[in-house]
Amino acid sequence: MNKKVSIIMGIYNCEKAIIESIASINKQTYSNWELIICDDGSTDNTFAIVYQYIKEDTRIKLLKNEVNLGLAGTLNKCLPFCTGEYIMRHDGDDIMVENRIEKQVHYMNEHDCDACGSGAFLFDDTGVWGIRHSECRPNKEIMLLDSPFIHPTVVMKHAKLLEVGGYSDNKITKARLEDYDLWVKFYENNYILHNIQEPLIYYREDKNSQKRKSRRFRFTETIARFDACRRLNIPYLKRILALKPLVAMLVPKQVLSMYQKWKSLHQLRKEKLPFN
Repeated sequence: MNKKVSIIMGIYNCEKAIIESIASINKQTYSNWELIICDDGSTDNTFAIVYQYIKEDTRIKLLKNEVNLGLAGTLNKCLPFCTGEYIMRHDGDDIMVENRIEKQVHYMNEHDCDACGSGAFLFDDTGVWGIRHSECRPNKEIMLLDSPFIHPTVVMKHAKLLEVGGYSDNKITKARLEDYDLWVKFYENNYILHNIQEPLIYYREDKNSQKRKSRRFRFTETIARFDACRRLNIPYLKRILALKPLVAMLVPKQVLSMYQKWKSLHQLRKEKLPFN
């Protein structure tokens, strides 16, 4: 069935990447989509660039926050304007593989799941440097150590997202954990989560992103993981695994960064895909 997909995108100061990102949506093999973009108070030319698109394509809607709300609040502002049966995430500096929407809609139609993610090519200004995958059918215990999805790869049933009240907007989620909290809510409601085992987006990520994770973020992440354990009734003996962010603080950032780069590059070579 040719179900409509509402793509929601929060943007902030991404003038150098937004044109290519939107172009990748326009090139999709699946045409029944709409794009709801909310600018979160950009101080560069991002808003002006996107504004040109709404004059040419009625499928694109542009909103603007007067003050910076953060990603959770920005994505929630998009939801009242969505008319599709599916809600798909995408970021203003990422790029869709040409048949991403087609593949994910087909998967959602064929499988009994409420949300579906995929793998992602990791890239930066030098080109593709790795691949990341999430578990095919992650259960709630993944929240101890990881996340069930790469956030911008996800497509969700619109009704299910509204059922949990969209994204939570609080102190924890504003610390770049808005997606983690959403997945906890999905598991609380016994939603079925799947991942397609192939990369369907190019996900912009610096090779050295692990180095930039602050001690404050690690502490906040630990609090979020223990809260997830409580909400999801994870067995007490397993909850010690939620200390992973604190343990990571004991490992030199250089070592963490080298391990993440090796892991992503190893996956790229394993799948025998080209890289720069």
